[in-house]
Amino acid sequence: MTINLNNAAKYYKELPHQIAAFNFLESKIPEDALDEFAELYRAGPADPAKNIITPQVMQQLTGYAADKFDATFCGDFNKLLMATGFDKFDFAVAMLTANLMHETNNFIWLKELADGWAYEGRTDLGNTQPGDGPKFKGAGVLQLTGRYNYERCAEKLHDPKIVERGCDYVADQYPFRSAISWIEDNKLLDVCIHQGFDQCCYRINGGWNGYDDRLAKYQICKKVFEIL
Repeated sequence: MTINLNNAAKYYKELPHQIAAFNFLESKIPEDALDEFAELYRAGPADPAKNIITPQVMQQLTGYAADKFDATFCGDFNKLLMATGFDKFDFAVAMLTANLMHETNNFIWLKELADGWAYEGRTDLGNTQPGDGPKFKGAGVLQLTGRYNYERCAEKLHDPKIVERGCDYVADQYPFRSAISWIEDNKLLDVCIHQGFDQCCYRINGGWNGYDDRLAKYQICKKVFEIL
């Protein structure tokens, strides 16, 4: 008898025979197929018609060719905007994007340039195991740093590989969604809506470093996103 896996998932109750069956199925599936399944499972619903970020938009923002920005990159950016509520406010998207462009040199630097050994033994970052410093150095558009923050990100995104593989994996797979917790913790959307661009810059930077460049990129973003 053929079993529909949609129904199997629907009626899954963590009963012993169900666990045994899924464990058996997992043992028979090649690892690369499991990785592809995991990526699809974690991706969440997507409506291309609602995507704010596309390769063409990225080309307009950065001046780089559209084919430099693949589906993982653009998809993760869109999912960050949806997860944090920015997608409902174009002017806030422009503020955030301008700052992310500055922080990453137009999305070139998606992981920290330093080797990360300066973070070794930093218990305030949760770095308690040998090699944690380099493994969990800054990654993503707002530099997720330290074992504690990587573990928190892994829990939020339901992906243990964030902790298992560290910096390179986050930079490749979650360059944007790795910033969700920071954006939520710092109420960045509220800052953009109620306090404006300057305070968005200040909240992200903690000061005014690079303000002229952030402002110049904001003008580009307003034009691309058609903000009056």
